[in-house]
Amino acid sequence: MFNLSTFKGNIRHRDWDGGQKERRQQLRTRMSPRTAPAVDRWVDEQMFEEDIRAVLLMMRPHGRERLMGWSEYRTGAKHFRATVSWDEEFAADSGSEPDPQPYDEMFRVPNFADVLETLLVGSIRSDAELTTEEECDTYRALLGELIRRVDRRARGEE
Repeated sequence: MFNLSTFKGNIRHRDWDGGQKERRQQLRTRMSPRTAPAVDRWVDEQMFEEDIRAVLLMMRPHGRERLMGWSEYRTGAKHFRATVSWDEEFAADSGSEPDPQPYDEMFRVPNFADVLETLLVGSIRSDAELTTEEECDTYRALLGELIRRVDRRARGEE
């Protein structure tokens, strides 16, 4: 039978380096001085590979969705990254009734107006305690700023 208290007792607290220092010390006490550098190098390589796998998972976080046929678009600026993912059904709906948009085929992300609306609406912090009218005024102000930036781009003032 599974004993939770025994299981908890067998788990050691891991420090920020993943217990690497502790593991190295244990290995050094068990082996000869000649093999310690080789083991240290092996442990460093393993930790490096683990770090690389973690970074790759952060860069491409939606592997399961891609296997299920999802597509994604990634973009960003100096201090942020954004990823939009969609399934085939959402993409197939682009440009169709009930709300076809004449520019749907121009963008990489299908139904882009729907995506922008979803991102915008509800993005106000819940602790802002705004009325619906104040919230919508805030959305309009942000959209006004976007229009100003697009107009500036059109004039070549970017």
